[in-house]
Amino acid sequence: MRRRQKKSIFRNIILGINLALLAVLLAGIYIGDGYQYAPQTWRDVLDGKAYLETTDFQSLASDAVYDSIGAASRISRMESGGTYDPDRVIRIRDYLDSRTVYDSIPEAEKEDGICYRLGDLYQWSLKGAAVRDNVLQEVYQPLFYGSIQEYANQCGEEYQELVDQIQQAMDLLKKDVAAYQQILKTWDQGATNVRFALWDLGSRNLYTNVPDLQAGPAAQEELEAYFKGFESYYTFDSRSTSVAQMNVGDYYSYNTHTLLVGNGAHLEGEYQLYVAVDTAFPVTDQFQKGQMAYEEAAQTILPYVKVMGAVAIAWIITLPALLVTLVWAVRRMGTVLLERAHVAVRISIYFVSYELAQMVIRLIQGPGGLETALMLILKAAVLALLIAEGVQRQKLLEGVEAMKTGTEETRIPTERLFRDNRQMAEAVNELGEGLRSAVQEQMKSERMKADLITNVSHDLKTPLTSIINYVDLMKREPIHNAKAEEYLGVLDQKSQRLKQLTEDLVEASRASSGNVTLQITRIDLKELLMQTSGEFEERFSSRGLRFVADYPQEPLFVKADGRRLWRIIENLYRNVEKYAMPHTRVYLDVRRDGDEAVISMKNISEQPLNISAEELTERFTRGDESRTTEGSGLGLAIAKDLTELQNGRFEIYLDGDLFKVTVAFPCDTEAAEVS
Repeated sequence: MRRRQKKSIFRNIILGINLALLAVLLAGIYIGDGYQYAPQTWRDVLDGKAYLETTDFQSLASDAVYDSIGAASRISRMESGGTYDPDRVIRIRDYLDSRTVYDSIPEAEKEDGICYRLGDLYQWSLKGAAVRDNVLQEVYQPLFYGSIQEYANQCGEEYQELVDQIQQAMDLLKKDVAAYQQILKTWDQGATNVRFALWDLGSRNLYTNVPDLQAGPAAQEELEAYFKGFESYYTFDSRSTSVAQMNVGDYYSYNTHTLLVGNGAHLEGEYQLYVAVDTAFPVTDQFQKGQMAYEEAAQTILPYVKVMGAVAIAWIITLPALLVTLVWAVRRMGTVLLERAHVAVRISIYFVSYELAQMVIRLIQGPGGLETALMLILKAAVLALLIAEGVQRQKLLEGVEAMKTGTEETRIPTERLFRDNRQMAEAVNELGEGLRSAVQEQMKSERMKADLITNVSHDLKTPLTSIINYVDLMKREPIHNAKAEEYLGVLDQKSQRLKQLTEDLVEASRASSGNVTLQITRIDLKELLMQTSGEFEERFSSRGLRFVADYPQEPLFVKADGRRLWRIIENLYRNVEKYAMPHTRVYLDVRRDGDEAVISMKNISEQPLNISAEELTERFTRGDESRTTEGSGLGLAIAKDLTELQNGRFEIYLDGDLFKVTVAFPCDTEAAEVS
């Protein structure tokens, strides 16, 4: 008894120590969270990195390289020899397009665009551009000309357009000069630890924020020695696109030349770019503040981690006492809960208990055979339940797959299923019955629709034929009334259109239902298209359409029904004739692509195409929503159905008002018969 009491007392002491250590750990985590250091800072300090090797510094250095390119580019447009150059020339059009400035403009190029000196244009922008009676009051004259009007007269440009461009350029230049002045302050050697230099090898101009580098002529060796003397630098030589860098992070992923061009750098040829960070940090900026913050973090984090590591090791050593106590407490609590809990709660408790038991066994490495046997029994029971659940779910999946494939009277048996699976099976069975009923109704509706179209079309054909015949007879009779002849012409036109519509309806109905008998023969698709193009050439010309065709050198054979293939091609050409914008080009491209013969036609639509490509192939859908053209809305639908009936492919592509249709048939690769 005393021995048991001693064990209990010892266990309680260990438990108390463990709980105390846990409290210290939690308090330490709270204190550590209060330091508000970024996770990367913790990792850098624990890895023993110097400040220049940290992610924070290299990110700042990478940004500094990126930003200095923009600063150097803007300075290069404003300076010559290290000072502001008001004598540089601005060609208004080029400056608006790409911020381009020139050292000078030869007189031979004076008609290429109106030009001003940079200083004159800037001073003018400060004074303001006054316009009276639509005439700009010229404070400064353009180069080579006495006035804007004189330039406009001699160079054939609009005066008002020139005035608008000049005003825009003045507004832009004022902003650029203000930004340049701000750069001089921001990037002054006394305001930042970043040093940069852009050396234009063509003009020998050096653009830099280091005044000492402007004292004498620049030399590559001197520049490299200066910038590589720092522990963080980046250099780029445009002649070889070679890069040298150190402690600037991942800046190399940027395209230096693209950035310089995009920022409108003024360069006359090849160049070299140098950027560095003075790692002595003589200036109070973000780099110096970052160094101070990192050193402070290192002085705080290292002692903290040492103390917390020792506490964590001690807590792990005393952890078994806490786990044993928790196991006994959970068992006592579980006994009470299981007697009163709902079935779902009991299942949850069993699952959690099972997981906890496994965790305990892993931690204590299995103290006895009884616990192992019980875990095996428990695992076998769980496995049996999982297998039964999997079998039932497989039955549900097989039933759904059978319904998806359209197997009739497919039902999932609900006997001996778990309650949830049985409810799911019953719901799926009801859904299947509803789908079958809906499909049958739809098929019945489609058949009725096809029969209705066919019957009505046949009923219309007899009286329509009589109308057409009598109209033809009347046209042969001498009629001396102009109005009567006009009315007779309208009757002839409308009756012919109605006849075409009834024929289209019948063919659309047959094509969509597949009720078409095909006479498959070997056809030269190239020859058929060339013949069709010739027949439509005059129609296209009457609408101002220019037909551009590209045929293959060799014949292109396919196996198809000649009459239906002709109808497909005719519908495509008629669609272009009716809906293409007059005085545009129509392109036909015929080629062999692998095992397919591909026809591609594209044109610009006269009417806006505010519908999808799928809608255009629906019956009675027309690209002309106002329905002012002589179309029925069936042409593309018939062409698509007839193409697919002959194992072809029919696709429509829309991009704005661009209409493109692609028709493809399998090529006939059999050798031509030799007579």
